[in-house]
Amino acid sequence: MDILRNMALPAVLLFVAACAGSEGSRDESDGPVASRSGHEVRLMADHATVKTVQLHPLGSETDIPILQEGQGRPLRLAFDVLEAEGRPLSVYFYHADRSWRRDLVPAEFLARFQQDNIMEYRPSSATLLRYTHYEYQFPNDAIDFSISGNYVVRVTEQGMEDDVLFERPFYVSEQSMPVDVRLDEVLLIGSQWRATQPFVTFRPEGEDVNAFDYTVCFTQNRNLRTPRCSENPSIANSPGVAFQLDQDEAFIPDAAPFYLNLGRVQPGGRIERTDQATTPWRAWVEPDYAKFPGTLPAPFLNGQSVILGAVPGVGDPSREAEYVATTFRFVPLGEASVRGGVSIVGSFSGWQSDSLMTWNASDRWYERTELIKQGEHEYSYRFSDPAHIRAFSEGQPRLRNQYTSFIYLNDVRRQTDRLVAVVDVVR
Repeated sequence: MDILRNMALPAVLLFVAACAGSEGSRDESDGPVASRSGHEVRLMADHATVKTVQLHPLGSETDIPILQEGQGRPLRLAFDVLEAEGRPLSVYFYHADRSWRRDLVPAEFLARFQQDNIMEYRPSSATLLRYTHYEYQFPNDAIDFSISGNYVVRVTEQGMEDDVLFERPFYVSEQSMPVDVRLDEVLLIGSQWRATQPFVTFRPEGEDVNAFDYTVCFTQNRNLRTPRCSENPSIANSPGVAFQLDQDEAFIPDAAPFYLNLGRVQPGGRIERTDQATTPWRAWVEPDYAKFPGTLPAPFLNGQSVILGAVPGVGDPSREAEYVATTFRFVPLGEASVRGGVSIVGSFSGWQSDSLMTWNASDRWYERTELIKQGEHEYSYRFSDPAHIRAFSEGQPRLRNQYTSFIYLNDVRRQTDRLVAVVDVVR
C-alpha cells in the first residue's frame, strides 16, 4: 500500500480541532437499549455518499475491532464512496477514556505521525452503479499507538479534519493479565427470558494499584456504542478483584435480527422478486411482521455486513459487487400505522437510526428502499411505540450470543484510562 506521509501537525491545533469535532457529534446507538451507566460513544453521522463501512481485524469481518499492543493482526478499514472518481482522503485518530470522552492530544497516544492519508482506492469494476472502494490498514509505517484504551477513527476530505465522512470506534488492549469470566443467568421482572449477568475476576497488576481504580464494561453482540459498566469492585476474595453488573442491568437476550443474503440477486430465500433491467438492480425482500420478529436460523454475523467471499461468481466482491436498490416492508401489529413511526437500521448503514420508513396505507405496511451492497447483512426495526417494543423483546432470542468484557485501569500518571484486557465469551 502506498502511504503519503505528512509532517506532524502542531499538537495543540489538532487537539482543538478534535474537541470542536466532538462537540458537534451525534449519538448513534448500535442497539435498542441505551447505556444506563453514561458510557456511550458519540460519533459524527456518516456522509450520505459513504456506504458499507467495515472495521475489523484483518481476515475476519465479524470480529470486534481490537488491536493488541505490540502484536496481533492489524485492523482493516474498508468502505465505499458513491462517486466514480476517487481521491485521497485523510484519517485522524482520537483517544478516549472509559466513558468515551476524547481526552488526550495526539502526541500523547500516537507513536509516529499524527495523521495519515488513505491512498489505496480503486473504482468499482464493471458495475452498473459506479463507486470507489477504499482500503486502509493500521497500524502501519505512519500510524502506531503508544497507549491502550478506547479510540475513534475519523475519515475526512484530505487535510480537512472537520470535513467528516464518518467515524468508527475501536480498541487497543494490553492483554496484560489473565481474566476469568462467568456468565450467570438471572430472572428479571417483566421478561420471559433469562437474562445474562457477566461476572469477572482478576488480580490487580501491582501492589500499588487500588482495586477501585478499575472499571469493567460489558457489551452484548457487538453493541459497542452503549456498553454497560460496573465501577464497584468486590474485594471479598482479596487479592483478587471481582466485578459484575447490577442485576437490573443484566443483558436480556437480544431478539434475533432479520437476516438478508444479497449475494445472489435472484428470487429465493428472503428475496421475493428482483428486477435486473434497471440501474441499479432492484430487489424486494419478503415482508417482515412485527408479530414474528427476527430470522431463525441465520448465520451469526455479530452485527456486521460480510462482503468478502459472500458474492458467488465474483473474484473481488469489494470492487465487483453491485449496489442493489433493496425494498423492505414492515407489517405492524394490527396492520395499523405506528405512533412515532418506524425506522429501519442495519449493518449496511452502521446501525444509524434516521432511516424513517413510509406508511403505505393501501397495503397496510411500512416500506423503504435502501442501496445495499451484495453480501450478507443483519437488520432490524426501531420504534417508540411500547406495544412494538414489547413484541420485539418477546420474540425468539438469538441462538448464539457474544459477551465482551473490557477491563479499564484509571492511570493517574497518564491522566486517562488504559485498557488492560478484553475477553470474549460466546454461548
